[in-house]
Formats: sequence, structure tokens, C-alpha cells
Amino acid sequence: MNVAALPYTLLLILAELAIGSLWVTLASDLRGGVTRGFVMTMALCVAICGFLAYWAATGMNVGTDVDGYRIDPAWFDDFKRAIMVVTVTSALYMFAAFMGWDPIGRFAGIAGSMAGILAVGVLAAMLAPPTWGFPAQFLALFAGTLAMGAVSVSMVWGHWYLTEGALPSWPLRDLSWGLLFALGLQVLVLLINLVVPVRETPAPENPVDVSLFANPVLYLRIGVGLVFPIVLAVLSIKTTQIRAMQSATGLLYICMGAVFAGEVLGKGLMFITARPV
Repeated sequence: MNVAALPYTLLLILAELAIGSLWVTLASDLRGGVTRGFVMTMALCVAICGFLAYWAATGMNVGTDVDGYRIDPAWFDDFKRAIMVVTVTSALYMFAAFMGWDPIGRFAGIAGSMAGILAVGVLAAMLAPPTWGFPAQFLALFAGTLAMGAVSVSMVWGHWYLTEGALPSWPLRDLSWGLLFALGLQVLVLLINLVVPVRETPAPENPVDVSLFANPVLYLRIGVGLVFPIVLAVLSIKTTQIRAMQSATGLLYICMGAVFAGEVLGKGLMFITARPV
């Protein structure tokens, strides 16, 4: 990975984690089966991650390229405004859950989720110039955001079974199915972005002298970041069916690390190839 791309990679990971966790938490809250304490905890985590993303963004001096990867900096201020809305509404969501004001909290969660979609869109517009088009970047960020949110929320929810054994198993089962769907979407987007030609190939100061398909990082991204988590998600579904919740939570722990690693590898490849994988 280019050193210049590290701040942008951190920003993308924090934004995906915050926005995706808000989406999945809100969906779980609206569907039911999860506790108010869980919703409050996740909303707090989203607010913290959103604030860290905003803080990281304010400390960045954004130009027109990232070591040869062309970007459109005109969208960056819009992203900062959108992620701040995500942060504020998530804090309100947490406070409303604490007070028992569920309708107000859910309204705040819906507003924050809409701001999150906007944030993903403006990030995609900012990073799209070298790729084959805006859909390439938007779909990759959207799928990555879903995967980060699904794996994080499901892993945290698994811990509630360790203290309250009477909870129903279907919320964790549904979260695991959501994670499997998000990973499947990532596989589909990766295949599309590998096939469709890019507009321009970045020219970093220290280029990698191998093609994308000869780069072992691509296969680490696929194996560690996609195939391995898919296997773990399937196993998590199987273990929830027999109410082995502690085992399911352990599997999701490992899955979370693999998904995070895959996202970092994917962002690193994107900045040197212009292919959002």
C-alpha cells in the first residue's frame, strides 16, 4: 500500500464501520428481538466511530491525487458534513434509547442512515475518477459498509447471549444471514470490477512491478477477506440453529478480524490499480 494512501484507508474503514453499524443496528431495532441496552451500546459505538472519522477527515489536506491516484476533492466537504450528521444522530439515538424514547431514537437512526448513504455516495464520487465509473466505487463502498456493519453488530450481539441465556436465537441467525448476503455482494462487485477496464491506471512514485492478477495481495484479499469470512458466517448460522451461541460469537470474532483485514487489503489494491476490490 502507498504510504500516502494510509490516511484515506483509515478514513474509509472508520466511515464504513460507523455507517454500516448504524444501518444494521437500526434494522435490528426495527425488526425487534434485540434489547434496548444493545441498541444503546451500538449507537454509542457508531457515534464514537463517526466522530473519529470526522476527526480524521478534518486533519487531512486533500489534494487532487493520492500518490498518482486521481481524486475529486470537491466532494470532501460534503462527506465531512454527512459524517457529522451520522455522528450527531447516533448520539441522539443512544440518548433516546437510554431514556426509553424509542420512536425518537428510531427517527434519529433513520435520519443518520440516510446521511450515511449520502456519505457513501460522496466518497464514491470523490474516489471514482480513475475507475470505470461511479457505480464501481459506490457498489464497492456500499458492499464493504454492509459487511463491516453486519460483522460488527452480529459479533457484539453475540455477547448478549453470554449474560442473558433466555434471549431468542433468531436475531443472531438473521444477522449472520445478513453478513453472508453482504459478503456475497462483495464477491459479485469484486468480479465486476476485475473484469471492466478502468479509465486510467494510477502512476505512483514507487509503482508495483507486477500486474494485479500476479499480485499476491489480491489473493489474500479474496481468501482472507471473502472466502474465509463466508465459511465462518455459514458456520455461525449452523451453530445458532443448535443454540451454541458462545461458539457462534467466537466464530464471528474471527470473522470480524478477517473482514477488517480484507477491507484494508482491498483499499490498498484500489489505490494502486483503480479497481475497487
